Formats: sequence, C-alpha cells, structure tokens
Amino acid sequence: MFDIIATICGWSAVAASLYAFHSKTMIPLRIAIIVANCLSIVWGVHSGNMPNLVLNCLLLPLNILRLREMYHLIADVRKANNSASHEPIDYEWLKPYMREVSFTAGQSIFQQGENADAAYVIGEGQVALTELGVILGPGSLMGEMGLFSSGNKRMSGANCMSDVRAWRISYSEFEQLYFQNPQFGFHIMRLMVRRMETNLARFAGEKFAAPAAAAKRPAASPGAGPAAAG
Repeated sequence: MFDIIATICGWSAVAASLYAFHSKTMIPLRIAIIVANCLSIVWGVHSGNMPNLVLNCLLLPLNILRLREMYHLIADVRKANNSASHEPIDYEWLKPYMREVSFTAGQSIFQQGENADAAYVIGEGQVALTELGVILGPGSLMGEMGLFSSGNKRMSGANCMSDVRAWRISYSEFEQLYFQNPQFGFHIMRLMVRRMETNLARFAGEKFAAPAAAAKRPAASPGAGPAAAG
C-alpha cells in the first residue's frame, strides 16, 4: 500500500514542480514548490534516494520562510495603505529588502535631473528636497517617484541637513518585488498615489495661503503714510 502511495506522491511532485515553473507570480509558485518538496520527501523515504531526500528536506523550510515573508510583506503594505491619511506610513516591511547607508551633514544624496537608481527610507536625521522646498524626517520614503518619472530622472535634489542614517533599495530590487507579485505592486501604487495626494494638498495649501493672508490684511487708510506720521 505504501508503495502505491509513494508512487503517487512521486508523480504528484513532478506535477507540482511543473505547475511551479508555469506560474507567473511568486506566491502560487512558492506554494507549488512547498507541495512538491513535501511529496518528494515521501518519495525519497520510499525510494532511498538520499540526495533527493536531503535536498528537499533543506528546501522545504527555506520555501516556507520565503512564502511567510511574502505574506507578511503584503499584509504590512495593506495595513499601511488602509491606515488613516493623517498617520505616518510604516515602511518597516521594506527594510528586509534594503541595506543601511549613512550620510554626513551637508552631503548630497542625489541631485535634480540625475538618473534615479534607488529609493530611500530615512531612519535618523533630516533631508531637504531642495527644489520642492520640503524637509523629510525619520520614517519618510524618498526617491521612489524616480522609478516612474519620465526618463527615470530625479525631480528634486536631496541634501542632508544633519547626519543621516537611511535604508536604500535599488530600483532593480524594487522592480523585482513589484513584478513578482501583482498584489504587492497594486498596493505600492496605492501608497504612491497617497503620497502624491499629500504633496498636492501641501502645494495647494501653500498656493492659496498667501492670497488668503493678503485678503485678511486691513486696507491702508488714505491718510496713512510718512506724511501722516506725527
């Protein structure tokens, strides 16, 4: 009876592996590979094929770990996306895919018009986006718009106002995360739209603040002026 079960498991492992290679997205691929690993272990025990058994015993926990990381990644992005608009976005979910970098006060991280090759999350310190007149602090994501801008050019320079510790993710790595899982990519797009809405609201507020303040100033009286003083 076990021989029949083992044989079925062996051929099922082949089918699961073929499905994994056919899959175009990461989560179904990982699930199929995990199933293939489990079935291959049963077949390896029955056949006595030790190299195959050891290989699948090693790959099984690794694939489970990668699947778990991807589920957590999507869950954290969704949580950030669903948070209230006045709450800061938590980019902790990106840090496992980034590397830590440091800059000194006065150092330029990138300049306007440069080819954009990476995005950053600020951990400590403050960074001024010179051309935009914006100062970013800890927990802020910057540079991500360059991936989607025309010609992948920087829209503004970024200069350190203090010593800065940040996390860097290259666009090639960002693209891999984006395209490997459509659900992740969808939530990243929603986060970027939210960022653009925040920037537009800020610029609109600055645009109309000056005319509103001018309208509230009391008009000067006809007699007012240097000749009327004293």
